[in-house]
Amino acid sequence: MRESEQRFRAAFHQAAVGIAHVAIDGRWLLVNQRLCDIIGYTPEELQLLTFQDITHPDDLDADLKYIDQILADNIQTYSIEKRYFCKDSSIVWVNLTVSLMREPSGEPKYFISVVEDISEQQAALRDRKQWEEQIQASLLEKEVLLKEIYHRVKNNLQVISSLLSLQSAYIKDQYDLVIFKQSQQRIASMALVHEKLYQSQDLARINFGEYIRDLVASLFSAYEVNGDAIALRVNIDEHVFLGLDTAIPCSLIIHELVSNSLKYAFPAGRNGTIYIEISKNTDHQITLIVSDDGIGLPSNFNFKNMASLGWQLVDALTNQISGDIDIQGAIGVKCQVKFTLV
Repeated sequence: MRESEQRFRAAFHQAAVGIAHVAIDGRWLLVNQRLCDIIGYTPEELQLLTFQDITHPDDLDADLKYIDQILADNIQTYSIEKRYFCKDSSIVWVNLTVSLMREPSGEPKYFISVVEDISEQQAALRDRKQWEEQIQASLLEKEVLLKEIYHRVKNNLQVISSLLSLQSAYIKDQYDLVIFKQSQQRIASMALVHEKLYQSQDLARINFGEYIRDLVASLFSAYEVNGDAIALRVNIDEHVFLGLDTAIPCSLIIHELVSNSLKYAFPAGRNGTIYIEISKNTDHQITLIVSDDGIGLPSNFNFKNMASLGWQLVDALTNQISGDIDIQGAIGVKCQVKFTLV
């Protein structure tokens, strides 16, 4: 028994963590040197105090609730992070683990408390929190700045579009007038991309399905299309989100293809339908289809040899996004562009 007691005392007093026997009323009965080192009191000074005396008031209620539960035998042990006031009035964060020793009769005898100094971990957590708050503030600042850039680019593009519109009033040649109006519409489609990015929650990309509906609506209005004569069908994967570098080329491709359908597919008041489809497969490959059921294309049609600026733009923009284009025009016109999202 003497040898066993010596081993216990050696383990108690030489432990790398603070250990204490605490009376049911909170008085310190027996403490080891590590606990004294943590809170700065001598054993004699601690024995004149209770754990309530040196516990931070904001942490005391939680500690006492656990004590009530352990005394009621609802739990066997508990662990909490709490703060102690040191002798020099500084605060130390500790991880406290408490269990209860009972008499053979079951009556509570004293608590065994194990106290580990976690001040360094808490300081690291505070530093990390401050760092995260700084990063969040920086991101918010950049988000505001980026939104302002998109807003200003949109406004500048709209100014250019308005200038072209004003200048077109002085153009007498009908061919030149058409060129001005087409340029104005192309600029408007790019301005719409920046407007959608400005409104988007994710400033790196836009919901392209929502954008397409607004774009086509503006084209129908520009060409004064009778909605009863030419119907629009849209089938767009709502999970397709495109960044600025991809959204602008795609928007211009759609702009040119839909414009061609509106101008040439339905002559002499012919009725018909324009169909737009955008889908994405599991390999992140995007398929863009613009088709109509109009009069189709000549049998010898080759868009790469066309002098039309619109078809040249479609070809150049498809190459810009590293895509492939397939055009069929025997029955109506169907243009399919495939590219992979990077």
